Amino acid sequence: DKTVTSAAIPYQFGTVQLTVTRTSGKISKIDIGSSSATNGRQSAYAYLVQYAIASQGTNFSDLSGATYTTDAFKQALSSAITKLG
Repeated sequence: DKTVTSAAIPYQFGTVQLTVTRTSGKISKIDIGSSSATNGRQSAYAYLVQYAIASQGTNFSDLSGATYTTDAFKQALSSAITKLG
């Protein structure tokens, strides 16, 4: 079991930084921590966390209306997965 924190990924609506926990070889928890997004975009994070855990990575579709937030989330998730090794 291992927990890592991703790089902070700035984008035009905020910053995404994730803490990702792997248990028994699978992503079991993603915490959005101090991630920020303006104008209600932070509501996308709950869906993105669900999609990422379900797909066990970044292989999921962009959230409609939140393309930039999804892209930044996927970059942060990739950073954390790399750290998990």
